[in-house]
Amino acid sequence: MKAKIAHNELGAKLPNFASLMECVNGPAPGCLTQAEYLLPVALVALLTLAGWWIARRDRKSFRRLRRRGLYAALIVLALSALAIAWFFAARPDVITGTEPSPDLLTLWILAVTVFGTGVSLLAGVGGFALGGWIAKLMRGKSRKVAPSQALVIAIDGPAASGKGTLAKRIAAHFNLPCLDTGLLYRAVARDVVERGGRVEDESAALAAAKALDPKTLDDPALRGPAAGDAASVVAKIPAVRAALLDYQRNFAAQVSGAVLDGRDIGTVVCPNADVKIYVTATPEERARRRHSEHQGRGETVAYETVLADIVRRDARDSGRDIAPMEAAPDAVKIDTTHLDPDAAFKAALKVIGGRRGRS
Repeated sequence: MKAKIAHNELGAKLPNFASLMECVNGPAPGCLTQAEYLLPVALVALLTLAGWWIARRDRKSFRRLRRRGLYAALIVLALSALAIAWFFAARPDVITGTEPSPDLLTLWILAVTVFGTGVSLLAGVGGFALGGWIAKLMRGKSRKVAPSQALVIAIDGPAASGKGTLAKRIAAHFNLPCLDTGLLYRAVARDVVERGGRVEDESAALAAAKALDPKTLDDPALRGPAAGDAASVVAKIPAVRAALLDYQRNFAAQVSGAVLDGRDIGTVVCPNADVKIYVTATPEERARRRHSEHQGRGETVAYETVLADIVRRDARDSGRDIAPMEAAPDAVKIDTTHLDPDAAFKAALKVIGGRRGRS
């Protein structure tokens, strides 16, 4: 009797999952007033909205979050299911409440609760995935580009000018694949260092460029400032640029077209691009943005140091002998010094609309 009382008392402290399952199996007007029913539904709805919003802005981030959420849900479900199975097989007396040990009763209810959490998490991942599917469907219906309307957009500019953010938003808007070509050179520099070489070594850099695996371009380590400086060094090597040129051009030659951002897209990689945009900003403003990024990551770097790095990298990129950083003669310049991302995006859409209207 004491065990059953303890069992009931522990159960009373947890959410009323029985009521929730009753509402799921047999919906009734009263269910709409129960927090146990409304809260999971509201959370799934919010996750669906989040999936839709993230998928529209950055498809790669959406897929990464969806994959990690699914793994987490499956791990929680698997572990809790094993625990529940053990109780059914070895200690059914705990389930019926005849076991006098409060510790085992607590573990049983905890296992059931964790299993319910796993089910809720899996439902949330499903809602998140649904939001991404809706975003993809909406883009496909409203902005699908026919093969005869392939659109290649070249976006060039110096570091921290905002071209990467702009390229992603344009690609999402027109449902086009997007390539940050700077990641190619960052990945080459990363691979050279991992193999124990120096980024200044032309033979080592060329070997890394020929063996580059595009699947590794989502490596978070490629986003740091150190990777950018190393990339600027290997990018000066003509053989490396030649080795990566075919990959970039093949990416741009996709049936629907593509958006590419870098330093020489409009001048070398895609000289016949439908739209060419050169994004720029003053060195001081770009240094301010990069300095803010450092602070956001908790890194202590002086603004003057960041500005010196920006100026030095500009000189290196624009002064190299092969494919120097410069605006194509027919590129439209967008100065983002005094523009926020939304204003820059609107300016770019205006440029794209004008160029397509004349084509």
